[in-house]
Order: sequence, then C-alpha cells, then structure tokens
Amino acid sequence: MLLAIFLQLATGLGFAFAGRDRIRADGPFAPPAFLLVLIHVGLITAPVTLYFYAAHADWSWLYIVDPERVPGLAIVPLVVGHALVVIGGWYVGAWMVRSDRARALLYGILVTVVVFLIGFVLALPRTSTATTYAGYLAGTSGGLMGVELGWALLVSLAASASAAAYVFVELLRDSRRVRAR
Repeated sequence: MLLAIFLQLATGLGFAFAGRDRIRADGPFAPPAFLLVLIHVGLITAPVTLYFYAAHADWSWLYIVDPERVPGLAIVPLVVGHALVVIGGWYVGAWMVRSDRARALLYGILVTVVVFLIGFVLALPRTSTATTYAGYLAGTSGGLMGVELGWALLVSLAASASAAAYVFVELLRDSRRVRAR
C-alpha cells in the first residue's frame, strides 16, 4: 500500500486532466466532476485500503514495519491519508489546469506513474510474497496466488481500474458537454 500512494496520486491528477474543461469553467469543486471523484474515493479507494491494512497488514507494509507494533486505530488515519492523496491529486491537477499548466500536469502524471513503476520493480520481491513480517525476516514465504491475498489483490486491482476508467470516461464526457455550451 505504500506504493499505492503514487498510483492514487496519478489517479487524482488524471481525473483533473480528464475534467479540465469543467474545472476551467466552474472550478475544482463543481458537480458532477468533483462528486465523481468523491464517489471513487468513497467506494473504491477507502474500502480497498481499509481491507488491505486490516486483513493483510504485513503485506500492506511491504514487510518493512511489524504490524503487531502498530496500534489498530492507526488504520483510520492511513485510510484517510490514501483518500486525501486522490483528492489532493485532483486539487493540484485542478490548480494546474486553471493556471494553464496542462502540459506540466501531463508530465506530473507521467513522472508519478514512472516513480510507481520503478518502486514496484524494486519492491517486486516483497510484493510477490505472501507471509508474515517475522516469516519474511526468517526467509520463509509463499507464493502470492497460493493464498487469499493474491486473489484479493486481483479483484481489488480489477475493481479499482474499472472504477477509475469509468470516472475518467465520465469526466471526459462532462468536459465535452461543458465545451459544447
């Protein structure tokens, strides 16, 4: 989930790019664009991060932090933080759109995705492992798809990608409507 922050930032920036005409015309908090972003955060980002931090905490921390030493209530600010990354990406992207920095916004999206991909490749031994914190330190680990974690990851990735694509398409359609008026 540490890597997910970069992906969520890119998602928020991408949403702002898709809704740039609505943002230029009515601002970053105008409906329906901002409502679509909030729905994505409320129905996808928050539940997925909550699930992984609660059910697969060892993997979520990439075996860097022992989740047994992290208080259970720490999940709340973590989930809120992930949600705020998407909304913050939307707001930063909206600021860039309103200040005529669309090219910089595209570069920002590209850099964020590249940083995510580099981080993912570097963390591949950790992300492709299903074990506990102590098991990872001891060198005992199992395959990701051999346990519930792998399937949960596939389902959450499919749900997140399809929901983000839906919001992106709806923001493009809304921008086209704004352009036509």
